[in-house]
Amino acid sequence: PDANSMLISQETAAEAFDAAACIGCGACVASCKNASAMLFVAAKVKHLGVLPQGHPERERRVVAMLETMQDEGFGNCTNEYECEAACPKEISVNSIAFLNREFIRANLLTYRR
Repeated sequence: PDANSMLISQETAAEAFDAAACIGCGACVASCKNASAMLFVAAKVKHLGVLPQGHPERERRVVAMLETMQDEGFGNCTNEYECEAACPKEISVNSIAFLNREFIRANLLTYRR
């Protein structure tokens, strides 16, 4: 659907916009002791995941992005919060929590089918 054909709340739009601010600079990965790209991946998953337009591919997106992250050899998050401190766009680690919830949700939906 067209972006302007669905009404969404200002709060949802702001949440999506904040996540979409990620510029992919890699500062979060460079600052992480595990070289984890979870903040970057989470920002990309979240900015589409909170909007209704992103819901049709929601489960496939999160699984595919995390699989790609693993395939490329990035580590996992250990909650050091260095990524948030280094992010020039101030992306919150709350996005990682969103990513984890989306991944669990996708796996539960797949398991039910």
